Amino acid sequence: MPRSFLVLQGTASPFFSHLSRALTSRGHDVRKVNFCGGDVLYDHTHRSLDYSGRIEDLTDWYVARARTDSVTDVVMFGDCRDIHRSMHAVADNNGIRVHVFEEGYVRPYWLTLERHGVNGRSLLPKDPAWYLEQRAATPFSQPGLPTGYNLYERAFHDIRYRGANVFYAGRFPHYRSHRPRNGVVEYSGLAWRMLRQREYERQADGVTRDLLAAARPYYLFPLQLNSDTQITVHSPFDGVRDAIERVLRSFALHAPSDSWLVVKNHPLDTGLIGYRRHALDLARELGVADRFCFVDAGHLPTLLEHARGVVVVNSTVGLSALHHGRPLIALGEAIYAMPGLTWQGGLDEFWRHCVPPQLALYQAFLDYVMHHTQINGDFYTRQGIAMAAAGAVQRLEAAHD
Repeated sequence: MPRSFLVLQGTASPFFSHLSRALTSRGHDVRKVNFCGGDVLYDHTHRSLDYSGRIEDLTDWYVARARTDSVTDVVMFGDCRDIHRSMHAVADNNGIRVHVFEEGYVRPYWLTLERHGVNGRSLLPKDPAWYLEQRAATPFSQPGLPTGYNLYERAFHDIRYRGANVFYAGRFPHYRSHRPRNGVVEYSGLAWRMLRQREYERQADGVTRDLLAAARPYYLFPLQLNSDTQITVHSPFDGVRDAIERVLRSFALHAPSDSWLVVKNHPLDTGLIGYRRHALDLARELGVADRFCFVDAGHLPTLLEHARGVVVVNSTVGLSALHHGRPLIALGEAIYAMPGLTWQGGLDEFWRHCVPPQLALYQAFLDYVMHHTQINGDFYTRQGIAMAAAGAVQRLEAAHD
């Protein structure tokens, strides 16, 4: 049956416009909302709406829109953006289905599409027995087809999107981006990082070789982006620096005296906060500088494969750690944080008492997640967008209450 879709803000790319046109071609009524100049730049639907009002007036606007267009479904990227938050209550009160896109739980070549919410708002069960019961009815997951995804194409779209925000600023006077810094500042940091990338890789490779050659037992703590809603909304920390301090202090007091801690920076970190200096200063203060390493690069599968244990807040690296059979603790809300997959005790006890995940449970969980929440494709390349739009239309049309 034809449905009425209200499409909110997507990624900095043409993906939501392609999806909107694909849904329209299937006979659905689709209205796309533009909140800023970047949305306008990538809007090729010819049936869109501008919202240029204040954020505090957005709830009433959503209510009016839902009733005027008899909206049955809402589509958004990320469920925690300020412009999306008020839509959840409106949808609940009006019987509207909410569909949320996000970067893939499994990477590369996959993206996430869930009903209601993603990550900390996901409705995926946290009961291990439930996934084992679904095993017989869940197909085994298959590798994703390559999409040609690369960071340069993603950056190209992001720069165009931010430029359009500036160009159309007068049209959307009250818009405030969910990004904490302007594009010039962020890309200056990334440019400096790229200039030093070879140095970072040499240093990380040297650290990895030394750890493995000396058979040093080590724990791995991969960082996330400070602006990620996984940190700002779905974790107990004020930011990544706060998480570093919590992990380092616990390691210094409770980890085996012969063990090392390796902190790996996020590959897209701009370097503006200075995690390396903060972590090294703290390690010296705590007396563990001689068994602590901070790396800005490194081959993640190798680091995971040989780690005694892995500490994450709620990063998708957690799924990679489970794939490698590594003991894992999640300090924030994560879809995989459940008995049998992650350590359920405190961080202080994890260092000495952690146990590997149950691989049968992990496989059942992964297959269910892949089959029900992941779509092969990406948001940024021509081929990836075409693949993702086709898969998303099929998933959206199959959605039911």
